[in-house]
Amino acid sequence: MDVTFWDVTVRYGEKAVFSHFTHTLSFSGVTALMGASGVGKTTFLRVLCGLEKPQSGTVEGFPARFTYLFQENRLLPWLDTLQNVALASDEAAAKGALEAVGLGAELRAKPAALSGGMRRRAALARALAHSSEFLLLDEPFAGLDECLRASLLPLLKTEAQRRPVLFVTHDPREAQSLGAAVLELHGSPAGL
Repeated sequence: MDVTFWDVTVRYGEKAVFSHFTHTLSFSGVTALMGASGVGKTTFLRVLCGLEKPQSGTVEGFPARFTYLFQENRLLPWLDTLQNVALASDEAAAKGALEAVGLGAELRAKPAALSGGMRRRAALARALAHSSEFLLLDEPFAGLDECLRASLLPLLKTEAQRRPVLFVTHDPREAQSLGAAVLELHGSPAGL
């Protein structure tokens, strides 16, 4: 899948995150988006999928049906884990995704009863359960220990067999273990 940024400029006050950024990217399988903190990785994701409009320029070729995992878990506190995940799918897909991330025993637990890592995995399960043409994951393994991260990485490989996966990471070992293509943002304003 080819996606083109045409002359994209994004500013926050005086800071230009992207300035007249033009680039065509081909997405298939797993792609890791990397770069220093504050370089614009989240902005890149948000502009790519249309959640944020640039001050100028356009993005062409990105599908209308996508899944986005935010840095924040965004679980609804009054719903249990299964209900939170099923918001983006159906109960069967939600149960399968929760089993895949190791939360099959926590279906009826409310978010407040889950640890931070469990809440992150529930949010990841919701993204995995949602059927779409593209999967965007903003630091999907943030706050998880190394063993847990390693156990969840194969899920991205599995997802990449049915749709492109673009995930933000600060750990080059994650990209390497997945055989991911790497996009590295650098500079200010950012470029590839």
